[in-house]
Amino acid sequence: MINLQKTKKINSFIFLFIILVLVITIGLSTTRNQPSQISGMVGSVFSPVQKVFYSIGQTFTNSFDLLLNISRIREENLQLQEKNSMLQEENIQLKYIVNNSEALKNEYEMLSNIQYDYVKSQIVSRDIGNWFERFTIDKGTNNGIQVDDIVIKAVKTEDQLVKVGLIGKVVDVGYNWSKVVTIDDIISSVSIKVLRTNEGGVAKGSINGIIEAFMFSQTEDLKVDDEIVTSGLGEIYLPNIYIGKVAKIEKTSDLLTEKITIIPIVDFERLYEVFVIKVDRR
Repeated sequence: MINLQKTKKINSFIFLFIILVLVITIGLSTTRNQPSQISGMVGSVFSPVQKVFYSIGQTFTNSFDLLLNISRIREENLQLQEKNSMLQEENIQLKYIVNNSEALKNEYEMLSNIQYDYVKSQIVSRDIGNWFERFTIDKGTNNGIQVDDIVIKAVKTEDQLVKVGLIGKVVDVGYNWSKVVTIDDIISSVSIKVLRTNEGGVAKGSINGIIEAFMFSQTEDLKVDDEIVTSGLGEIYLPNIYIGKVAKIEKTSDLLTEKITIIPIVDFERLYEVFVIKVDRR
């Protein structure tokens, strides 16, 4: 009887032990699974919200990157524009050199033979009129230019000789500008001589822009195509500056003088750059 009771107690103890083990096991299993279930529930609730915030974040990130790219592209574009402007300017200078290589060579040869100080200048405006030929250049007293300074240009004759071609003289001057009157202007007057014979005369401009000259004496030796240069008389124009050639010869009625028409070597309609000889008249 006693053994039977002991056996029942042992069996009850084993049963309780098994039940305890099962409870602990179930408890542990429940504990392990609970975070996963909670995480699942939280994930289910907040996943759409996270998706929205992630999308917004990506949008801001992409927008910021786009702004950076735009800024960089603009900076690169400005750099390219600056380089393009420099290249265009260099291209213009190269074109000018190529297109004016002959003129530049003539200028170099002319200037190498000039013993006077000079200033290179550009024409900035022209006076429009039927009776006069005048223009304004971009140099003045700040460059040492004075009234009666001589304005010239390099010219090449039919004999391929480079000479100093006469344009005119300065008649008015400011700090950074000067007014020039050309030799075909109606108020212009230049003492001349025939290069071949040294015969003297005075050349004047006319209403129609033709340069006419009266020689001091009549002679049968004067010929068409004779070259005309300055004589140096009058204390304004230096001697032997090239003017042009005789185109026409007329006898005057007084039989004392001879009238000639001169074709100037300088094309006054196509002037752009000129040289001013600064003559010391002290």
